[in-house]
Amino acid sequence: DLHSTSRRQRQMCIRDRGFRGGVMASPKGFILYRIWYGNCLAYLGRTKQPLQARIRGHMFAKPMHRAIDIHNVTKIEYTMFETEADMNLYEIYYINLWKPPLNVDDKARDSLSISLPDKEWDEFIPANWDKWKNEIDTDNSGVALWHRLRNEKALRGESIL
Repeated sequence: DLHSTSRRQRQMCIRDRGFRGGVMASPKGFILYRIWYGNCLAYLGRTKQPLQARIRGHMFAKPMHRAIDIHNVTKIEYTMFETEADMNLYEIYYINLWKPPLNVDDKARDSLSISLPDKEWDEFIPANWDKWKNEIDTDNSGVALWHRLRNEKALRGESIL
């Protein structure tokens, strides 16, 4: 779970990772991010907007965002690039290397014949994570349930189109 770290671990993160007042500043720039469901890399995405805003779009199934079930998310990680071209190249590379089940675009059926240098990934904990969970839990429209079922289907390897 995103908030299962001990208080001491969290304090170390606050000192070491650019947290402001106990809340991590949202990274901005050319960013790739990974969303994990337990030990499964569920989704890999890219953004030029603040990471907090992009992640929120996934959790609330906004247009142009792959819907992600907030209750399945155990970790979010990100890495940054100097150029948009590098970010775009690495996104396609990683999608085809790892084949995350919730990524349906840009995924080839065969394997890569090249390799790129690995990137270092940092954990990201959205500032409003618990508030988002509460908002989604009180959603009576059925949208949250639909997305949860769709995500479970994708993790089983079934088509979600």
